Amino acid sequence: MPLNEAWWHTCLVGTATDTAKQARYAPSDAWCSSLSWLKENTPDPFGNPDFYYEFYELPFQYPESAYGVMAWWDYGYWITRIAHRLPNANPSQNRKAVTSVASFFTAQDEESAQEIRQELGSSYIIIDNQTATSKFWAIATWAGKESTEFSDIYYVPQQGRLMPFQLFHPEYYRSLVVRLYNFDGKAVTPERLFVISYQPKVSREGKPYKEITSAEQFDSYEEAEAYILSQKSGNYKIVNDNPFVSPVPLEALKHYRLIHSSKSLTRLPSGEVIPSIKIFEYID
Repeated sequence: MPLNEAWWHTCLVGTATDTAKQARYAPSDAWCSSLSWLKENTPDPFGNPDFYYEFYELPFQYPESAYGVMAWWDYGYWITRIAHRLPNANPSQNRKAVTSVASFFTAQDEESAQEIRQELGSSYIIIDNQTATSKFWAIATWAGKESTEFSDIYYVPQQGRLMPFQLFHPEYYRSLVVRLYNFDGKAVTPERLFVISYQPKVSREGKPYKEITSAEQFDSYEEAEAYILSQKSGNYKIVNDNPFVSPVPLEALKHYRLIHSSKSLTRLPSGEVIPSIKIFEYID
């Protein structure tokens, strides 16, 4: 059972270190370089790079060459100012745009995501590490879903006290943003996975929490599912503590291609490093 205090401490230290290195509200080196790459290596949406500096009248009629860039709304202004591209959402847009992007990122299958992408006219998708991890709860909320559908905090009794652990559910791994950023849109076959049982409890302060009562390891998703179905009562869940190791099989995405990975890297709690930002292109 790979849930221990050292792992949790590593997660906290890694997150604090990454946060301390960043200038608040300013684009990182990874964002600057990636958006500069996008500007230099993708078609101009207006067919004229100088259009960015021109004045125009409202209402504006977009040309057929225009397309959107899908990213979380926090980064919309950066996409406009650095890449000179059209973000599907930015901090001053209406709720519908943000909700649509959130629904795309949390979509559980490529078909439903395609309907949203087509409506928004997105040709490129930009995802950073925070979008797929620390900001995921906000994306789920904007999509009209409970964040606990995708992950939750579970407690494990250790040395007379309860230790909290964030565990990720199958819905997290199946979401499109995770399939893209965490797994590059490739097929995934889990090599090992865990099924936990838990009991809802209430603390002395009256706060509800979930306490893990057992954890079983399996070699395949089918075995884990069969185990859960064989239980006559109780609460069981397929989980993993690593957002970059899926406990459920994932099909390869058919219409998205990784075209850019930032040279700037993000260190994961496991010690591995991955590109901080990835850009994907939609392909027919």
